[in-house]
Amino acid sequence: MNSKLKTLQIIHLAFCAGIFLFASVTLLLTREQLFFDANPKNTAPFNPIFPIIGLVSLFLSFFLSKTLISKIDMNASANSKIMQFQSAFIVSSALLEGSTFLNIVGCLITRNAFFLIFAAINLIFLIRNRPTKDKLISTLQLQYPDTEAL
Repeated sequence: MNSKLKTLQIIHLAFCAGIFLFASVTLLLTREQLFFDANPKNTAPFNPIFPIIGLVSLFLSFFLSKTLISKIDMNASANSKIMQFQSAFIVSSALLEGSTFLNIVGCLITRNAFFLIFAAINLIFLIRNRPTKDKLISTLQLQYPDTEAL
């Protein structure tokens, strides 16, 4: 099971690194023309749609994660529980990553740094969502023989 936790952590790192690298490239490409304006008239049609999608995906991510985790059979084997947790984690992270990329693309196209606020919010929640041994044990209610292998 140790490899399963490491796999989750590598997937998480890939999600975060992809966002960070794309945001860095976007900032490097637009640094001379970057401005900050929250007025929807200057960045139409992306504003307010992209920020709203970012916030909605944040709440949807948490809702789907909680729903999928609540459907895990706690009497199943540890491997089965971890695989179901991995699915819930990937769905939750993919929603956050998708809306983050959308807002970064909004910044890239319009040169408006306003979109980066919502990208950063989603990235912060994605980083906070990092799978750890303690989170797995408490969420999946794992007991002694299974916890040693994590």
